[in-house]
Amino acid sequence: MGKELEGKTISSEIESKPSLQLQFEVSVFDLYKHYYQVRLTVETNLNQISFCLPNWTPGSYMIRDYVTHLHKFEAINPNNHEPIDWEMVDLHRWKLNNLPPKFEITYIIYAFEDFTVRTNYLETEFGFINPPALFLYPEGRLDTPTTVEFKVSEIFPNIYTSLPRDENNFHKFYSNHFDELFDSPFHLSKKNSVFFTAGTTKHELLIEGDVSFDFKTKLSNDLQKITETQIQWMQESPNQYYLFVLNLSLPAYGGLEHKASSINYFNPELIHDDEEYKRLLELLSHEYFHLWNIKRIRPIALGPFDYQKPNLTRELWIAEGFTSFYDAYFLYHAGFLNLEEYLNKLQSDIFSLEDNDADFWMSLEESSFTAWTKYYKRNGNSHNITVSYYTKGGVLALCMNLFLLQESKEKKTIRHVFHKLNDIFVKEKQRGFTKQEFFDVAKEVTGVDLKLEFNEYLESPKPIPVDVYLDHIGIHRIQTDLIGDTGFKTKEKNGNLYVQKILHKSNNESIDLMLDDEILAINGKRANISILQKLEKNLRPGEKFHLILSRAGKIKETMVTASGLYKTRKFVVSEDCNAEKKELREYFLRNIV
Repeated sequence: MGKELEGKTISSEIESKPSLQLQFEVSVFDLYKHYYQVRLTVETNLNQISFCLPNWTPGSYMIRDYVTHLHKFEAINPNNHEPIDWEMVDLHRWKLNNLPPKFEITYIIYAFEDFTVRTNYLETEFGFINPPALFLYPEGRLDTPTTVEFKVSEIFPNIYTSLPRDENNFHKFYSNHFDELFDSPFHLSKKNSVFFTAGTTKHELLIEGDVSFDFKTKLSNDLQKITETQIQWMQESPNQYYLFVLNLSLPAYGGLEHKASSINYFNPELIHDDEEYKRLLELLSHEYFHLWNIKRIRPIALGPFDYQKPNLTRELWIAEGFTSFYDAYFLYHAGFLNLEEYLNKLQSDIFSLEDNDADFWMSLEESSFTAWTKYYKRNGNSHNITVSYYTKGGVLALCMNLFLLQESKEKKTIRHVFHKLNDIFVKEKQRGFTKQEFFDVAKEVTGVDLKLEFNEYLESPKPIPVDVYLDHIGIHRIQTDLIGDTGFKTKEKNGNLYVQKILHKSNNESIDLMLDDEILAINGKRANISILQKLEKNLRPGEKFHLILSRAGKIKETMVTASGLYKTRKFVVSEDCNAEKKELREYFLRNIV
């Protein structure tokens, strides 16, 4: 009797345990109108489920309301084709009630909003799917495995993604949970890819666009050098497989990192220009380094994700800033940048921070925390008050490395800190780290208290004294030829000049100029681009010049006092510095710190 009751109890528990099986089918609803169709087959013993569409994409920190492009939501019982009881309970959520054991949800996704790495796209030559913008997930059940099958072979024979494929169906893929699905974009194409191996990882490169096989081969070979350099830096290959997608279809720029792939867009008209090609390599280097920094070694807030609201963190200066330092540093050590080019890259970032007063308006931590509402939602005044955690974070990483080289007895650097973070938080604890844990690990590994030295530049809006740290390796600034600066930038339209950007500096006078003011005359002469260029060439600091403007249909006059800037400014290697600085410089330039 007792055993029989026990058996009934176990059987009852098995029957009542919530079960959920999900199979997505993606097809092209209308290629020329840019619509995908999604069919979701659900098998469950639940009576009620809510399905949601994500509101943002990890790595791109802004609420995007992807539901804007979801249409014709329907739910039916496939056995009798009767509709399922459902209602839209908020802008991103559908609640389904009185469910049969098996039912289907169908909906249409418009995919021609923007040509970006974070939005869906569909046209005659290719299709791109950013999964958070396409796939519904069951609320509270992100751990549910899924299959995704594409019915598009007559249009796009090749589907590129990092998800594993079905052995018997080339267009069917599996994910262990929704975090994996949402981190695995799909590129639908008629193009073929190329492969290379770096470390123990097989890399696949798909280039969308009209490029020669020679270009594919060159880029593949160059990427092999870059990935080998990064794998050497981390002393591991965390993936068996990694996919690069490079879209060269339209003029665009951007990249988005994923755990086993990256999606990258670049202007096809620029790829044969030597400087622009190096910029492309820098983009690809940046996204590949995220393979470790963010996708594995990460601030604690960056996973697991709430796809409906922001995951706020104050540590994007690590996640993106350190990556921004190392993307070009790896290019230098892989042989794609010479010393002069590398110094130009560093000084470009440093000078961009000094060209306005944003350093006195926003701290690095605020820049990270408010990325959702400020960095990603820029306006005509953003350059004056918003600090980039990419740029300033990269400068901070440079300064931290130089400080560690000088203070650490064993020349320990950020590289060694990352190795330890990887061991502790990725492999052992399997979670992200806090700010304090980052500094604790850094002190344990290097013996140097980085927080004591740098925390004020994280928490307070103040510039980093870059020259002090560059002096540790005998690199100093040269500034000559002080000239006048108008304090604004213009754009030309139909031969007329309009104010495009106004540069605010605390040591300059405020000027009565507004964005989109039309400049009619400069010092009594009809304004055009050549008159403005002549003024800029001969202007001296403190000199006044007269403008006649058209603002909202009214004529206005204003006097502007020129500010000062150095025509020549650059960082140079000092040959007469002491032996210790030369030794540290040699270490920084010859070893990958």
